[in-house]
Amino acid sequence: MQKNDVFEGKVIDYTHDGLGVVKIDNFPIFIEDVIEGEVIEFKIIKLKKNLGYGKVLNIIENSKNRVDGIPKTSGANLVHMNYEEQLKFKKKKVQNVMDKALGKDSIEVLDTLGMEDGYYYRNKSVIPVQKVNGEVKMGYYKPRSHDVVNIEKCFIQYDEHNVLMNKLRSLISELNLSIYDENNHSGAIRHIMFRTNTLKSEIMVGIVAKEKFNKLDEFVEKISKLDDRIVSIMLNINDKKTNVIFGDKTENLFGKDYITDTLDGIEFKISLRSFYQVNPVQTEVLYSKALELAELKETDTIIDAYCGIGTISLFAAKKVKKVYGIEIVEAAVLDARENAKNNNITNVEFLLGKSEDVIKKLISQNVKLDAVIVDPPRKGCEESFLRDLASMGIEKIVYVSCNPATLARDMEIMRGLGYKLGSVQPVDMFPGTYHVEAVSLLVKE
Repeated sequence: MQKNDVFEGKVIDYTHDGLGVVKIDNFPIFIEDVIEGEVIEFKIIKLKKNLGYGKVLNIIENSKNRVDGIPKTSGANLVHMNYEEQLKFKKKKVQNVMDKALGKDSIEVLDTLGMEDGYYYRNKSVIPVQKVNGEVKMGYYKPRSHDVVNIEKCFIQYDEHNVLMNKLRSLISELNLSIYDENNHSGAIRHIMFRTNTLKSEIMVGIVAKEKFNKLDEFVEKISKLDDRIVSIMLNINDKKTNVIFGDKTENLFGKDYITDTLDGIEFKISLRSFYQVNPVQTEVLYSKALELAELKETDTIIDAYCGIGTISLFAAKKVKKVYGIEIVEAAVLDARENAKNNNITNVEFLLGKSEDVIKKLISQNVKLDAVIVDPPRKGCEESFLRDLASMGIEKIVYVSCNPATLARDMEIMRGLGYKLGSVQPVDMFPGTYHVEAVSLLVKE
């Protein structure tokens, strides 16, 4: 087998990131844009010691689960599958990870909870801007490069953002505004960001630039007239030579410096740089499932570790006596306190610090804890934190995860520390992409 050889084969499985797997004499080849069950003709494009990569040339037998004609914009690499197939893939992905880490069929993985419709769900879009041969490009970075692919429409972001992206591209071109060139670190506009609330009644436009630029005032005035729902235009200055999107300085150019969103009857103020879930519909599904698993009582006192701006804490506060939210990022704690105050929720306390330190302190003050909800970043929980939870006798842990691999790893640790592992519930927060959230209950035996 050599590079550029052409083969025929049947797609028998998927990789964790949604590539199709075809085996030639038991040697696996990974191929984009194919669906399990399809028979395809493909070309070898790269060979490694234990696997290879191929490119599909022709689909000989089409799957009924194929969807054609949707472009693969930023991260939306599963849009060639219909939604049912995407949900099935995500369940299988979680099951494979659990089987590998915890033993085959030792954990039940439930059917993925999906949306009614997996399109146009992202409430936040960050769009890179480039000028190439005099043409203004706005869209997404071509994979493994810094070249912007110009697009008219992204099928996973709010359609309002598609309309505004196309209007702003024309405006930037018309006004001949200064655009950042990363090769020589010159020019101004780097990214345009949109945030819109769930009711689609308020839109924020963010301009990320290396510096203030000529005709900025005219640009802002014209943006403000594009849609009467635009209530905020912000400027963020990022003058560093970096891939990081935001700089440290942000100023308000028009209207308010936030938009307001409502989740489960709770109001959240969202600024340009606030962390906020990009799919509010599925956020309610995820958090409701987490609280349902916890079987909370009105007399309970619970911890929300890694609480961010307090989303889960404020959800849970309606059901229990007291919630302590713990977060290591100070800006998030301040936002969380403000969100509690704005909603007159008084049975929540937000504490700054490392979860294990704060929990130890609470227990030393004789606070009886009935459950801990953890929602860590992709790298999962520190093992020392999990050991502390076990040694402190925490009876119920609800684990909300954005990475099935670290969830499985941490469940294995907790099993060794005497916890019974519940079934795992995948939740599709990011239709069209290979990412999946999952939630599980761990109970001390």
